[in-house]
Amino acid sequence: MLLLVGLFGASAAHAEPLPATVAVETASRPLDGYLTFLEDRESAFSIEDVARHGVFEAVTPRRPGLISGGTLWYRFTVKRTAGAAEDWVLAFGEPDIDDVRVYVTKPGGSFTETLLGRRLPARQLDVAVRLHAANLSLPEEIPTTVYIRLSSLHKIRFEAAALWRPTALAYAEARQSALHGIDFGVMAVFVVSNILLGLWLRDASMLMYAVFVVTSMCREATHSGIVTVILSDAGRPLNYLLSAIGLFGGISAFMIMWDLMFDIRKEFPLVHRVYRWGGILMLAPIFFATHDSFSLLAQYAQVIMLAVSIGSITMAFILVLRHPGDVLLRFYLCAFFPIVLLWGVEVGALVFPTIPFDLGRQVDIIATMIHLSILFLALGYRFVVTRQQQAQADAALVLEKMARERQRTFVDMATHEFKTPLAVIDSAVQVLELLLPTAPPEATRRFNTIRKAVSRLVGLIETCLNGERSEAMELNLRPVSPAAIAAQAVARDRETGRGEIRAEMSPLPDTCLADSALLGIALDALIDNAHRYGPADQPVDVVAQALGGWIIFTVLDRGPGVRPDEAELIFDRYYRSPLSGSTSGFGIGLHLVKTIATMHGGTVAYRPRDGGGASFALTIPVA
Repeated sequence: MLLLVGLFGASAAHAEPLPATVAVETASRPLDGYLTFLEDRESAFSIEDVARHGVFEAVTPRRPGLISGGTLWYRFTVKRTAGAAEDWVLAFGEPDIDDVRVYVTKPGGSFTETLLGRRLPARQLDVAVRLHAANLSLPEEIPTTVYIRLSSLHKIRFEAAALWRPTALAYAEARQSALHGIDFGVMAVFVVSNILLGLWLRDASMLMYAVFVVTSMCREATHSGIVTVILSDAGRPLNYLLSAIGLFGGISAFMIMWDLMFDIRKEFPLVHRVYRWGGILMLAPIFFATHDSFSLLAQYAQVIMLAVSIGSITMAFILVLRHPGDVLLRFYLCAFFPIVLLWGVEVGALVFPTIPFDLGRQVDIIATMIHLSILFLALGYRFVVTRQQQAQADAALVLEKMARERQRTFVDMATHEFKTPLAVIDSAVQVLELLLPTAPPEATRRFNTIRKAVSRLVGLIETCLNGERSEAMELNLRPVSPAAIAAQAVARDRETGRGEIRAEMSPLPDTCLADSALLGIALDALIDNAHRYGPADQPVDVVAQALGGWIIFTVLDRGPGVRPDEAELIFDRYYRSPLSGSTSGFGIGLHLVKTIATMHGGTVAYRPRDGGGASFALTIPVA
């Protein structure tokens, strides 16, 4: 008895509210102003203890009766006037409370008990509606005291309590269910459209937006109680799981979504790591949805969500200032306005008694829908802009292909027009050699000079035209012998008689996967480059070797080399080093070599040669 006195208070001198009356014309009677409450944080007391010894406090806007766990007791008295209907329904929220029990006093001091709450599947409830609902049979003109016991691992929130005529409640529930159905239908459209577009465009931000909308649907399904209407077998595990997905999954999706939309990785690298890893870690508490610690985790989650929201709004402002012409960023910033409005309502409810305490819950659904709608419009705008950019890129690609085709046609025509007279000259010299078999040595030497010059000119034309073709060259990979490719390039050079060339072949694979024609062009260009820039009395060295899964063709000369700041520039088209002096050339050969190496998945690189000169290494994979 002393324990009860200590817990409930030594005095019961609290003014009790007047009984709520239901009359003939009453369709529903809100219980605001008729309720008192008692906190039982240890969940230690029975209905008898509470009825006999409990000291209840009046429910006011400043004292609504709200705790994060344990048990809350509510009490009110109701009287049915003469002629009023006998059957009534007591309905109240918040819907996602585990254990709800309604006790009605009977003559003699005993109680009838009705079990409610989300621990029970909806099919076991007397009235399967969104809210907690219990049937009451009220005697005429006799005050009846009703006790409500609320117990939950999650936050306990008591709101929207009222007595209803069954038909009036059915009508109100049908209307609310229809509104929630429209809400869910709109969000389903958001989800499906963004999933399809996100997969089509490979846009991760659209996919994460769809995930965020799904978590919002889970949160609304539990908080509104609509899951009870949809899934008749839904009990506590499903409600806890949906609630955890809505809370922690929502925070995770929110963080990753804004990380992608804001491109935080580029704009705020440190914040990117916080958002990305924070979003992943926020998924862990979902697995503790039915654990006793979930209530504590949920409280921390609310603080984290507030911090993330403030951080995201701040970044939105900064990005709008950084990129004032970006319309999409302005859309994103506007999407936060409903969230800020919701915060204002919730803070106002705490400060100003005239604002209903549960107004924030009503505004929450509207603010969330506006937030999601603005983001949907923003992503729609992003889709339109992306499609326009793709259309422009496709048009540019078509024009480029047409230009390349015209270029290829011109190159083929130019090749023919250049080679035809050269072939005539070469043929004429051969005819002269046949007609003058006993020509003087000087004439024979002149004939050879002419043919070598023609061959050199043909090679020069091939190099220039191949450089122009480099953008449109096609790769024809086949198993070829790398040693044969190098030997053929060396043999072709020896035929020109331009100077000494030495070849060194290390053990090479029998075959490699390559285009022999293109590799021959690349080696010819490197060898030609070495002859033109190297001293005439110094040999050109060609080395072929295998290293790991790569084949390296190296061409070395004793020329002036390349300045360090030009080591990369020399592979650009039309670039010629100041050191080239009067040496003929067009800056095409090395660019062509780089293009062919890249097509093979390889590289070409320059480095100074020991003892002076240049070393160019063409590296390609074996397969």
